Amino acid sequence: MKALVLLGCPETPSQTPMAVYVFNKLTKMGYDVTIAANPAASKLVRISDPEELYKLKIVDLERLLGDVGPGDFDLLVGFVHKDAAASFFVTFEQIIQCKSLALVFSRDADEVEEFVNMIKESESEATIAAVRAFHNPSPIKVKFDRAIKEFE
Repeated sequence: MKALVLLGCPETPSQTPMAVYVFNKLTKMGYDVTIAANPAASKLVRISDPEELYKLKIVDLERLLGDVGPGDFDLLVGFVHKDAAASFFVTFEQIIQCKSLALVFSRDADEVEEFVNMIKESESEATIAAVRAFHNPSPIKVKFDRAIKEFE
């Protein structure tokens, strides 16, 4: 089984530790996990694993978009905290056509609702785990842990 984790812009402090957490959790579930991110987000995740304990597989988000197709992954997990991240998530979901989980978060509750609506309006079949969070990754972790049980 293969999983793809999409990271958004790295401006939110909670995304990087959650990316490593999600990678670890999915790996323990038996997935071969690939993280797709822009260069800045990639560097933050790599620096978070200085001894390469997790054997992170990280690829460029934009390059992967041109190379990925239906059936390439069995699970898509996307970090959605900006409208661009919502668009990337929906685009990858439509291309890959696999089970998907959107982790929607922002420091602003109205933005959380806006991003959830963007995903729903795209006729996405994704499971959506939404929470108000920015600095503290704990609320995102709790939502992720509950939602990922659906995929076990």
